[in-house]
Amino acid sequence: MKKEDLIYDLIFSEKSEFSVEVSKYIEDIYKYEDFIKEIKDILVKSKVVLVSEEIKIGDKGNINWIIKIKK
Repeated sequence: MKKEDLIYDLIFSEKSEFSVEVSKYIEDIYKYEDFIKEIKDILVKSKVVLVSEEIKIGDKGNINWIIKIKK
């Protein structure tokens, strides 16, 4: 999935809970905070409210961003 597809899903999907595997969208996993900030900025501009979030970092380098949103 491309980043544009993720953004579309976050804004237009009927779902309100998402588990985003960040490593699928960025090459350098050490820049995950920049990726999350960029997505948050886009959500704010789209009037999507981030209700809750949690970042889980796995032992194999996978990073999951678990979010709940309100549209």
